[in-house]
Amino acid sequence: MGYYRISFEAFSNLLLKLTLFFQSHCVNLVRPQVEIRKIVAIVNYMLAHGNSATHMADQFNVRTSTIGKYVDIECDVSCDKNKLFDKYISIPSSDRKIIDHFHDLASLPNICGAINGTHISLASLPDKRMTFVVSDFFNRKKIHIIVMQAICNVNKKF
Repeated sequence: MGYYRISFEAFSNLLLKLTLFFQSHCVNLVRPQVEIRKIVAIVNYMLAHGNSATHMADQFNVRTSTIGKYVDIECDVSCDKNKLFDKYISIPSSDRKIIDHFHDLASLPNICGAINGTHISLASLPDKRMTFVVSDFFNRKKIHIIVMQAICNVNKKF
């Protein structure tokens, strides 16, 4: 289960919670249903590693559309306050105002911050004595950079 970044106990618990929701969405299917244990494993592997649905379909011998459908179901179940969201995710009450403000401003539910980043070119390489690996500052375009990321609230405060 190490590839899934989840313990077997947590996976079993998640499987138990999601089985009911997956079964209710698959009542009218003509094709045989993919085993729910397999589809939960595929979806969580995909979400943990950021792989594409096409890659996952090839790797697990499942149609891309099937993976997309189950990703949508699991994300919907996980983010819906009437399903699993309130049972497993708690938002501090102090952040509730920020979340409500994001929702009012952009109709984005359950958002309490925005993250963005930019690449900053380096005029010269960092001193080798001050860094562990100089290649950490070398991107795929063969340019020496450092990445700056920031998180801010709805009022653009860091």
